[in-house]
Amino acid sequence: MQAHYLVTVKDPKNHLVSVTLNLKKDRERVEVFLPSWSPGSYLIREYARHIQNLRAEQQNGEILWCEQMDKGRFAIDFSKSDLNAPIQMGQDFSISYDVYCHEMTVRTSHIDESHAFLHGPSYLMGVAHAPLNSPTIEFRFPPLWSKLATGLEDISPKRNVFLYRAKNYDELLDSPVEIGCHESDGFATGGIPHHLNFYGPISSPLSTLKKDIKTIVETVSKTWGDIPYEQYVFITHSVPDLYGGLEHHNSTVLHFDGTQMNDREKYLGWLELVAHEYFHTWNVKRIRPVELGPFDYERENYTSMHWLTEGLTSFMDGLLVLRSGLMSLEEYLKKLAREIDALAQTPGRKFHSLEQSSFNAWIKLYRPDENTQNSSVSYYLKGGLVFFALQCMLAQKKRDMVDLLHLLWKRYKKDPDRGVLAHEVYEMIESLGGPTIRESFETFVSTTREIDFEAHLASIGLEVVRDEEVTPTLGARVKFNGDRVLIDRVILDGPAYRAGLNGGDEILFVGGVRFLRKQWERLSKTARVGEATSILLSRLGRPVEAQVIFEQGPQKIKEILCRDRAKALKILKGN
Repeated sequence: MQAHYLVTVKDPKNHLVSVTLNLKKDRERVEVFLPSWSPGSYLIREYARHIQNLRAEQQNGEILWCEQMDKGRFAIDFSKSDLNAPIQMGQDFSISYDVYCHEMTVRTSHIDESHAFLHGPSYLMGVAHAPLNSPTIEFRFPPLWSKLATGLEDISPKRNVFLYRAKNYDELLDSPVEIGCHESDGFATGGIPHHLNFYGPISSPLSTLKKDIKTIVETVSKTWGDIPYEQYVFITHSVPDLYGGLEHHNSTVLHFDGTQMNDREKYLGWLELVAHEYFHTWNVKRIRPVELGPFDYERENYTSMHWLTEGLTSFMDGLLVLRSGLMSLEEYLKKLAREIDALAQTPGRKFHSLEQSSFNAWIKLYRPDENTQNSSVSYYLKGGLVFFALQCMLAQKKRDMVDLLHLLWKRYKKDPDRGVLAHEVYEMIESLGGPTIRESFETFVSTTREIDFEAHLASIGLEVVRDEEVTPTLGARVKFNGDRVLIDRVILDGPAYRAGLNGGDEILFVGGVRFLRKQWERLSKTARVGEATSILLSRLGRPVEAQVIFEQGPQKIKEILCRDRAKALKILKGN
């Protein structure tokens, strides 16, 4: 079916985008839908809740019969329409609607007087049971906005027209759009243009960001040995307290607090985010589990293989920043220590395998609550560490993770329309490291068996040194409301759990002393391990007393030392 979208932002302060979808009649009943979720972000988001003023009409203005079928699907039935001049097959008709856009995330649309960010699944309707052939889309917006950034093919006949084309509906949805007066720049790698777009204040010079992003692009693309696109677009929203990214076939959207880029640790986090989302250009947008494409945009698409989509990517992002020269070995090992500690402090690792965590992403990882850490494990966190363990095991066979990447890419190019199966990945690992390494890796993925990271570190010349200081712990995470301390989550089998403390409780008094933020910050020095302490809480507006016995906190990693620096560098840096 041929389709043309006209997308208009008339008055940005109202946060509305108006969409007119022009189609040609090829049947008596046409059903259109707005997606319920976004590929790469596994949560049903009910985008249709923001639709307003939907109507269907002929070119002469006559209104067509239109009925809502479910939360996001609508039917236009020509046979039920009371028309003076019914259109014939092949003639044009249109569906028009408005969408409210005022949620600033990488998987939603946001419009205000400063810009418009348009995320395809949140505002572009598709036609059910009718693949769109080379749909076109035109954008109209206030004249004060001077720039539009997108990975779509530009077919504009002149400079003041913003007209683009996609291969199909999937590509159209997978091409976010940034409109406004943002800063922009770019560079070429392998003769291919890469466009940089920054919305919001950034403390680091744009020239530095450009140089470092280019270094990452060159490192990642060289690692894969191929560049599978004709242009690439980075869209970065610099907004306080935001962090995250979402991959697309030839672009990515990144959220980061740009005012924090002078903080070295935070800047390294930014570089890892860039590497992570850019790496997805190969792993996820092309190499993918068989269940993730073709997409069903109206309901969940389940897979047990997010250990590949996000676990592999989470391991490679830091490794590639290290290999790019933008991160030192010591900084990499510090990050690795934090991740190993974080996994050790996740009780849910004992109950959910990576396969189970992946399959339940729709109701666990993307819908976290106070008990999520106790019942499940992140396939980003554990998945990345599992691939680190695989890197250590492959190193004993004089192999590297890059060898696995090349096998995955070769498999993709042989049959790009079919996703990969888990057993195919396991077979690739076996071809590189043998049956014992395959069995170990498969166990890491499919069971909750503990992983001896210290042994894997030792195998590449590294040693874990743990902090010997005894630190009391309440076994709870807290959040603050001003100086007030509220329990955010209770850790399974910890002191707070045993004492019956709940998420949402406010801690009022500890040991008869008013308990505020500064007391929490000093708790590790004032509390005593093994002593019973009275706590007065406010729960649902009522006072509740409890007795807590503080325990020794987990023995965290103080540092990871290089016992054989040359060996560690060779294995981790690949030289």
